[in-house]
Amino acid sequence: MARTPPYPRNHRFWRRVAAAGVPLALGAYFALTAAAPATAASRPALAAVSGGVLNAFAARQAGLLPMHDPPPRQVGTATAPARPHATILPNVRVSNQGNMPSDEVPVVANPNNSLQIESGANDYNCPNVQGFYNSDDGGFTWPHQHCMPNFSGKVGFGDPNVAYGVDGTAYILGIDATLSLTNGVIAFQKSTDNGVSWSSLAAGPKAFYPSGLTDKEWTEVDRTASSPFAGCLYTSITQFDSSFNNETITVDHSCDGGTTWSGPKAVSAQATFPVVRQFSDLGIGADGTVYASWIKCTANGPAGDCGNTTATVEFSKSTDGGNTWSSVVSVHTVKLAPDSCFCAFYGNVPGTSDRVSEIPVIDVDASGNLYITDYNYTGTFMQGRVSKSTNGGTTWGAPVLINAAGTTDQFFHWLTINRSTGHIAVVYLSRRSGSYRPIVAVSTDGGATWKGNRSIASASSTFASCLSGGGTPFMGDYIGAAWAGNTLHATWPDDRTGTCEDEWGGLTFP
Repeated sequence: MARTPPYPRNHRFWRRVAAAGVPLALGAYFALTAAAPATAASRPALAAVSGGVLNAFAARQAGLLPMHDPPPRQVGTATAPARPHATILPNVRVSNQGNMPSDEVPVVANPNNSLQIESGANDYNCPNVQGFYNSDDGGFTWPHQHCMPNFSGKVGFGDPNVAYGVDGTAYILGIDATLSLTNGVIAFQKSTDNGVSWSSLAAGPKAFYPSGLTDKEWTEVDRTASSPFAGCLYTSITQFDSSFNNETITVDHSCDGGTTWSGPKAVSAQATFPVVRQFSDLGIGADGTVYASWIKCTANGPAGDCGNTTATVEFSKSTDGGNTWSSVVSVHTVKLAPDSCFCAFYGNVPGTSDRVSEIPVIDVDASGNLYITDYNYTGTFMQGRVSKSTNGGTTWGAPVLINAAGTTDQFFHWLTINRSTGHIAVVYLSRRSGSYRPIVAVSTDGGATWKGNRSIASASSTFASCLSGGGTPFMGDYIGAAWAGNTLHATWPDDRTGTCEDEWGGLTFP
């Protein structure tokens, strides 16, 4: 049967690629796509794979990735601010390994040392698109820059994960697969000296389907010393089979520092294209309960994908260390942004050609209350909100708007909870015409009301400068936010150097 590429050869996507100097002859990319559905505008199943993987694939096929790790560049620095009141932190460039872009930028803080911070990115200066960075002074400098190696016979496809263990061990993970996006595995390394040196590359969570792809993973560690599963690592994954027509959400866990893994446990039903489940996240309660969230959508929108459709946020939990999982609960529905550029399977930021993800980010407070943040498309703009459950996820309250007065697009929301103070923070990007800035909102009353909605960037960034390694518009699928004591750390793609890089900032409270 004839195969159809995600975008026709005469589509604007390929014209942009050509303008950036990328060859159009990506035959291997076309060969991977599943047979197109009957409608002319419909997308093949491969288009449902995360944007980071698809962009890394295109850049690799075009020969744009480096063959060897680059020498680190001079690292940006900043001076810590005085702390009489809540203070916006200065901005510092985190990724300093070259002039190629970096996107998808998580951040996490060491529970044993609040000055040790870790971030990562789809770093197109790295041969395997997996760059990781560690700070020893709370984010003001990032001296430890590392490109993760890849397995023999496989290459890296990004989706960086960062985590610290209950003992302060730093962990990094990313996607490895063959050049044809098969035989996926999550590559894994750890460091006991905050990124000065790293362990040998090891295989972490593996494919659920034979020869399948391990896509869009997310990792959390149980960092509560009194938990029965303290120190266990959990990784959720969107598992595609080799045809990309079938997938499911799984969670794998390791309780020996990544030496052995349980094997993937299905937490959702199998989806068969055009139904898709994607963009999972994890939260872990103080009692060791693990909570998973993701979206389910059907690729029947106007552009033949999930753009401009109503998706469902789904939820499951495990109370026995990830061995068994509860029945799936539907939290609520969300309207996804339209795919107005015919370039983004899950929708694009209105007025741009930049893909936008819908990750229902979940976290849990000290009392066991659950919170999920996502965006809802109003028909005019994307609007962020937070839903809360006070009974372990059995039922959920109506979503509360984070910035009810806002009338511009709000996207890439990331929620994090300070269990010591009860402060809940959401960091998101806010569009202003052709530019955007990261915004912070904070709730001190359990998510009932939100204050601030204040920019933490000293400069705006433009959508046009955020490109993938292949020269196409791409900002990644997520940003980062994490508490360390009374400091809220945030990371986002920032283009003040001329191309998108991992940027750090945030707020500190007295």
